[in-house]
Amino acid sequence: PMPQPTPMFMRGPHDPIRIERAEGPWLYASDGNKILDAGAGAVVVNIGQGRREIAEVAARTIANLDYIVPVWTSPEREKLVDRLTRWTPAGLTRFFFTSGGSEAVEAALKFAILYNKARGKQSKSKIIGRRFSYHGNTIAALSAGGSGRRADYEHILLDWPKIDPTYCYRCPWGKTYPSCEIECATALEKEILKHGPDSIAAFIAEPMMGSSGGVVPPVKEYWPKIREICTRYDVLLIADEVMTGFGRTGRRFGVDHWDVVPDILIGGKGLTGGYMPMGMIAVKESLVEEVEDAKAEFMFYTYSSHPVACAVADEVLAIMERERLVERSAEVGARLGSSLKEELSGHPMVGDIRGTGMFWGIELVQNKATRMPFVPEKKVTNRVLGAAVRKGLFFYPATGMAGKAGGDAMMITPPFTIGDAEIKFIISTARAALDEIQPNL
Repeated sequence: PMPQPTPMFMRGPHDPIRIERAEGPWLYASDGNKILDAGAGAVVVNIGQGRREIAEVAARTIANLDYIVPVWTSPEREKLVDRLTRWTPAGLTRFFFTSGGSEAVEAALKFAILYNKARGKQSKSKIIGRRFSYHGNTIAALSAGGSGRRADYEHILLDWPKIDPTYCYRCPWGKTYPSCEIECATALEKEILKHGPDSIAAFIAEPMMGSSGGVVPPVKEYWPKIREICTRYDVLLIADEVMTGFGRTGRRFGVDHWDVVPDILIGGKGLTGGYMPMGMIAVKESLVEEVEDAKAEFMFYTYSSHPVACAVADEVLAIMERERLVERSAEVGARLGSSLKEELSGHPMVGDIRGTGMFWGIELVQNKATRMPFVPEKKVTNRVLGAAVRKGLFFYPATGMAGKAGGDAMMITPPFTIGDAEIKFIISTARAALDEIQPNL
């Protein structure tokens, strides 16, 4: 008999859950169950699902303009660019649009290399990343990152340098987070000097570590120090805000917490709130002008600046402004974080709870006193996630900062529109899932 077709590219151990519709933070499955999406999908949904305004904007745009080659412009693109100049840090006024975050990271890395070539510094071609980081799923993005998702491609990835550690959490120098003297920032300077400043094009980092650490904020001195080091050695600073951008951390962008302006900022996910695939890079005006003066070219993607995506992104940001959802992310997120700490920090599997805004991580540990992680073979995060979904809760799974020893973390990153009832459900269901799994470990 012929095999049954599967909607998935590769089959997993279980049949995928079939979601038929969504409203606000809730997902409705074909089996009649509903799931609170406390992960906002892959940390994407911000304004909530099922917004009629977005559907109407998309329908109007499609009826009027489907597609144009990206070397042309459209009213939708111009309107979005105008709005973004009021969202991004000062000076980041040139925008290149992509179909998603991985493409945007690729574009940022390519621009950094092109910029240096355009000004006669072709040897500056290496990108420094961090040992614990994830920047996307293209070859260059995997090369820049340090997550376990590199494993099957290590043999062909670009040999770009990494700094270790990332932040001061689980500091290998024995410091106590967060009171260290930021050796993790000076580690960047050492790596630049090791390879030679004339070989380094850029340094890329997430303002707050996402899926490769389970939400790990830095000490307050870290990003200002990183900015200073990059400026001193003529290295571009790239902030990967695909996950942290557009209000997720309670500020418009993660770097706003430290008043740091990167040379290139990468956005995605929250740019359209999941309503359309889209990513972007925002680049300092002066950098793009140098590339223009050198008559260098920066090739578009087929779906760069797609009119419907631009219109949807603009309306999502307009809703964020009208409903003050960045401020709500900060205010409701503070209540969420306080409740998580109050209700779950005493659980025997919980080692640390950290975050800000609607961006929280719960570290899962085998030994609470030493915070020793579970070994990877136990797949603890996946087991807790399975128990939670059966009880009607989805969170985004992550790995902890435990290196070769493994590590597990739950990311609680719901849409900005949730209220106190949803917070209570998240916490009670997360505890019930932990309680179910813990005796079998």
